[in-house]
Amino acid sequence: MPSDNDILDTAKLIRLTGKEIARKRDSNASSLGLTSAQADALTFIEDNPGCSISDLSENMGATHQAARAIADRMRTNGLIDISVSESDGRVRNLGLTHKGRTVLGEFLRMGVDVNRELFGNLSDAEMSELHRLLTSVRDHLRWPITAPSSVATI
Repeated sequence: MPSDNDILDTAKLIRLTGKEIARKRDSNASSLGLTSAQADALTFIEDNPGCSISDLSENMGATHQAARAIADRMRTNGLIDISVSESDGRVRNLGLTHKGRTVLGEFLRMGVDVNRELFGNLSDAEMSELHRLLTSVRDHLRWPITAPSSVATI
């Protein structure tokens, strides 16, 4: 069993690394005129074409009103289309526009570059071990994290 100091030092490293990842991710999103929440929403809509605003709010862990506000801003910026569901007029379906796909593609490419910078000093074996360890920690805590693979980039 690791000592309390080892656990605290490791937790601090994880927090600091997470802050740096979040900072770089926010910077990438901002350089494209997005917020991180909008970048996440674009990724979700790309992975779930025709999803509803309720689906988006559930994925974001946000209220329906907050998801609707984000969707409205993205529509105003030409990133998504919002259409009325053919089966239920109360439901609004979301889809990416050409501009939305282009902006998301650039955001994901930027994320690949940042990930290479962050993890480029690790060998294949070290990267596999880091992945295994973080997966074990996540599974132990039973976090309800179910992100699509495209969210893995920052």
